[in-house]
Amino acid sequence: MNVQEISTDLLPSENVVVVAIDLRKGCVGIMHRALSYAAQAGAELHLVYVAEPNIANVKPPDDMEAPELTGTDHHKLSDFVVRRRADFEASTGKPAPNVTIHTETGDPADKLVEVAAELDADIIVIGTHGRTGLKRILLGSVAEVVVRRAGCPVFVVREKLHSADSD
Repeated sequence: MNVQEISTDLLPSENVVVVAIDLRKGCVGIMHRALSYAAQAGAELHLVYVAEPNIANVKPPDDMEAPELTGTDHHKLSDFVVRRRADFEASTGKPAPNVTIHTETGDPADKLVEVAAELDADIIVIGTHGRTGLKRILLGSVAEVVVRRAGCPVFVVREKLHSADSD
């Protein structure tokens, strides 16, 4: 099986794919995997971006939107999606699925699981930084929490790094 092709036996039957993106290193690969999954299944693809509030110890007004609290740049997210769809189409020769963008504010794992439940997602595609030891204890693992709490399968994408030292 080619790395870019995913067996259709593994694809969801209801066709709702959720992908978590934080616009950090590695997101291009995560998005490509999600686009591949969705394209092969004829699925809806929902991108979820969760920002943590940058207002410390202050209860935000109920009428403030997530971008006002976090500085989320919707144009940057939209541009990311447009570029990734174009790259996918250029590299595969197949049409890229449409992508619906969801922005949330709060704990990334909690919000991702909530959005996936609301959408009745069949699969979540999420990346991991592969942290171990003290870094993992201090920074936590969103992917690990999502795997434990999600009500559907979770496909965890990690950058390819084959060495004897990798965990």
